[in-house]
Amino acid sequence: MKRTAIMETREHATWYLKVLKENGKVRNRINEATSRERLLKILNEFVEELQTRMKVSL
Repeated sequence: MKRTAIMETREHATWYLKVLKENGKVRNRINEATSRERLLKILNEFVEELQTRMKVSL
């Protein structure tokens, strides 16, 4: 993935996460990602964390 695409994807991802509580850490990590693989890893880890939180709160 080219640098421009990574930067645009980071922008969109952080914009969508803006509405979620406690998103600052993941948004910072996303903005530091320099590759597609790293960005996907960060997003997948965040999804897993959210799923865990949802299970705990039920």
